[in-house]
Amino acid sequence: MSIASSWDAEYRTGRYVGDPPLPFVAKITETLDHYDPDHQWTGLYVGCGNGRNFLPLVDHGLQLIGLDVSAEALRQLSEQRPGIEPDRLICDDFTTFEDNGRKFDYLVALQVFQHGNAAQVSSYFSRVAQVLRPGGLFFLRVNSVSTEIVRQHSVVERDGAGGLTVRYDDGPKEALLIHFFSRLEIAERLEADFHPIVHVTEDVTHRAPPLSGTWSQWEGVWQRR
Repeated sequence: MSIASSWDAEYRTGRYVGDPPLPFVAKITETLDHYDPDHQWTGLYVGCGNGRNFLPLVDHGLQLIGLDVSAEALRQLSEQRPGIEPDRLICDDFTTFEDNGRKFDYLVALQVFQHGNAAQVSSYFSRVAQVLRPGGLFFLRVNSVSTEIVRQHSVVERDGAGGLTVRYDDGPKEALLIHFFSRLEIAERLEADFHPIVHVTEDVTHRAPPLSGTWSQWEGVWQRR
């Protein structure tokens, strides 16, 4: 099954329906209100899904284009906000997405750049540098290596900066490769093209019963050099 088909199936089961937006959304709006108070900038939201975090940003007045590999997710999003212009919702893969060389003012990627192995992760970060204009902002939230992984899994690679990739052996992400980042790895992947404006912090969430343990995510904001 392709990644797109897998996510289509997930969204058909009600994934994220009724879930509140992540608290990090407030940091995104706060930062953009400071740098772009009139909301004239245009941003790209990679992995917008069915709108859990995308729609609160749009409702705040941000000029956002949503990109996702799942046609089902975008269909659900459109049903929630039929007034959003069709050309603002694009079904495509970020690494191959083309918009006639357009440079965006900011890019949002929440819990999406963790999908794949280290080579795929590298391509995501390289692509961000390509599509953002100098001075553009990058909002990132990704898995932390301190996450307590409760599903059966196999570690398939580790990198020198402390990051690792696992393949899940059961559960909704069975057979998928998921990357977990160290703080150092994030810094090394971004230092050539970005400087931090909101230093990376770790958001730790306790799983709801019957699951146990904690799930951790790095969050930060960077500016394109």
